Amino acid sequence: MAQKGKGIAEASEMPPVEAKAAKYRSFEGLRERFRIGEEYDIVMMREDESYLTTKQGCFVLSLDLLEAGLRLPVPEIAKELLRSWKVAPIQLTPNSWRTIFVFCIICKKRKIEATAEIFRNHFSLACSPQSGMGIVYVKHRTNRMRINFSPRLSNNKGWTGRLFFVGRRKGANIPEWDFPVRVVEPLRKADMAPFLIQGAAAASQSLNAVGVNHAEGYLTEYKLVKYKLSRAWDDEEVAAGRDQKEMAKYAETIPVNLYLIRLDEGVSARGSAQKAKAVVRGGAMKKAPETATIAEAASLPQPKRKEKRKAARQESRAEDRTSEEEVSDERRARKKKKATKTMPRVAERATEVEEEEEDLEPLQA
Repeated sequence: MAQKGKGIAEASEMPPVEAKAAKYRSFEGLRERFRIGEEYDIVMMREDESYLTTKQGCFVLSLDLLEAGLRLPVPEIAKELLRSWKVAPIQLTPNSWRTIFVFCIICKKRKIEATAEIFRNHFSLACSPQSGMGIVYVKHRTNRMRINFSPRLSNNKGWTGRLFFVGRRKGANIPEWDFPVRVVEPLRKADMAPFLIQGAAAASQSLNAVGVNHAEGYLTEYKLVKYKLSRAWDDEEVAAGRDQKEMAKYAETIPVNLYLIRLDEGVSARGSAQKAKAVVRGGAMKKAPETATIAEAASLPQPKRKEKRKAARQESRAEDRTSEEEVSDERRARKKKKATKTMPRVAERATEVEEEEEDLEPLQA
């Protein structure tokens, strides 16, 4: 029976089922908003890949972590903390990153050297099993410095969904990653406070009474650069006035959009988004030109991208209207042909129905 069934399948000459093109996450405006230099590669991730996915020479990053203040290159104190805790950047929740950077700013305002040891003397690391494997967060130690954020930032759910890889561009002068990049389950033991001596102990003690509410107000691009948590302004940005206090929140006005594009199996996700091809299957056929054009627009400057995407949508709608008009004309022609073969009264009634439909069509449109 098995052989007979095999023979029937071969005789039917059914075409092989084509593999569905994979969907990849693509970000528009990411480099401009977070000032990511050309020495770094932004590598797309598949929609079904998670923060546990590994890629040679890359580490996983989330858009939410960038919004929390993390910048490239990663600040030295952040690297020290990651090495101390033996965790990758993606394992720390967004509010944990906010806490680290607000701590650094407060220390510099008080003329205290911010170190990983002093931070760990005020905050400890704890596991967050509800958020997923290996996810950790920092919490306040008793009778130590307190940093609080607005209630709108209390929910960290969903932040591991807007992911991408960061790699080193070929030929760029970037050293090997000197912090963990692979997600591992941290040891479930208490994070003991380090033993501080002399100057470090005195500096840490002076921070015990500090309390900061709505601390996210410190994390503007202007202050991140001012306190050396982000790279310095380049000549072009200085000429545009980005280094001025009046432009403190300019970066927040640059939109960042996440959308999915489909790539054929033979196309590398590392390549340009211009190579993206929409999969034309059933109901997706009409959306294919629009999707391909939007993917192509991702490599254009931001004002041109919006114009390109808007033109693609208008063109798609125009094609939809044209196809609907053609279908309506064919339907009227069939009814008229059928009416000529019936009795005169029926033909007359059919004509009246057609006239009523023609009168109603503009209203329906």
